[in-house]
Amino acid sequence: MGTGTAVLVRLHSTYWSIPASSDSQVLAAVSGGSTPTGACEPGGGCGVAAADFVARRPGSAKVTAGRRSCGEAMRCPPGQGSYTVTVEVTG
Repeated sequence: MGTGTAVLVRLHSTYWSIPASSDSQVLAAVSGGSTPTGACEPGGGCGVAAADFVARRPGSAKVTAGRRSCGEAMRCPPGQGSYTVTVEVTG
């Protein structure tokens, strides 16, 4: 992707941490937060953890987020507690 491109990350549970960039010089966060949505059973995690980024310069950055719980008092099974995507900015 080129510089100036927007990258939107939406993780559908409020149990996720806010997505973060490993290199803000390459991929800078412009907004982020966690928003509960609608009527939800207690412990349901209904909502979205989100962040918007903009590609600033050529390079590589990882967007990561994590969670310890996958439901009320439920530990996440292997492979479901972390989110990582690599973004390549070409110029």
